[in-house]
Amino acid sequence: MRALTVKQPWAAAIAHGPKRIENRSKPIPPAHLGTTILIHAGAAEDTNALPADMVRQWPRHFRAVVAVATLVSCHEAVGPLCCAPWGFPGQWHWALDDVRPVPHPPRPVRGQLGLWTVDDDVLAAVQQQLDLERTTT
Repeated sequence: MRALTVKQPWAAAIAHGPKRIENRSKPIPPAHLGTTILIHAGAAEDTNALPADMVRQWPRHFRAVVAVATLVSCHEAVGPLCCAPWGFPGQWHWALDDVRPVPHPPRPVRGQLGLWTVDDDVLAAVQQQLDLERTTT
């Protein structure tokens, strides 16, 4: 399975909040459109991303898989209000759906640029948590 590394607090806004657009400089590779991916919180933080009071409401993990999502569509930004408030002008907007947070992110994982392949042990740990959550709800 592929993963996408996202800076905090954007990763938390995807996993626990309403963010369903991820801004990228390139479109989704066609082979990955419609696939399920892992959202990985990187080691870096964008300190200017969101107001501090908004950031505090979501759990933040670093270097961890924090959610599972489906890449449903992709389009180039059209105008300054495209996909507001999450979409940025001049970017490709990767639309996410069926986002499921990972309750207890597994061990730290080093991210990479672009879509990257997750180690089998990390994928198994994420799957186990999602299966357990599904059976207890």
